Amino acid sequence: ADDCDCCGDDVGSRKMCVWMTGDAAPGCDGNGAPSAPYHGCFRDRNKDRALPYLVRGRNHSARDCQDECSEMGMKYFAREWKGQCFCSNDDDYEKHGAADDCDCCGDDVGSRKMCVWMTGDAAPGCDGNGAPSAPYHGCFRDRNKDRALPYLVRGRNHSARDCQDECSEMGMKYFAREWKGQCFCSNDDDYEKHGAADDCDCC
Repeated sequence: ADDCDCCGDDVGSRKMCVWMTGDAAPGCDGNGAPSAPYHGCFRDRNKDRALPYLVRGRNHSARDCQDECSEMGMKYFAREWKGQCFCSNDDDYEKHGAADDCDCCGDDVGSRKMCVWMTGDAAPGCDGNGAPSAPYHGCFRDRNKDRALPYLVRGRNHSARDCQDECSEMGMKYFAREWKGQCFCSNDDDYEKHGAADDCDCC
């Protein structure tokens, strides 16, 4: 949907912003965290880069790297070492194997290690604290008596990140934030059943 603003105090009446659940990258739970699906921590080699396009400079936050690679039209972005940023359209970012103990949004990711995400647009209005680290699926209509995502997390004023955490803990595939911070979860793929909406303030 167009013109949604997904991270505000009031998403909108009978509107919801939907994301797919997933784990946040290690160390990425505050400002600078990307609003993109995290693919994992992998090894890299200086003379055989898994993601070949280097964004000049260092000290890039993961969010900065996401923006740079998105502007280049790249499918993946990776942050490594002391904030180096790499981009690629190739799916072989795992070619040197998995790594562990990455600090994906810290000052030093780790030697010859990289954290990889898929680029994508952030949910409108979700570019600061409370933004989820999950793929945004869009802004959709909902109905009180026929919920597109049927499992309600108790309470209101949930941030999108809180909602992600709650639905992930329940093992749910999707989470949605609507109205004044209501949080809904589901494993069903029919979150679009009431149609697209616009002018959502999702976060």
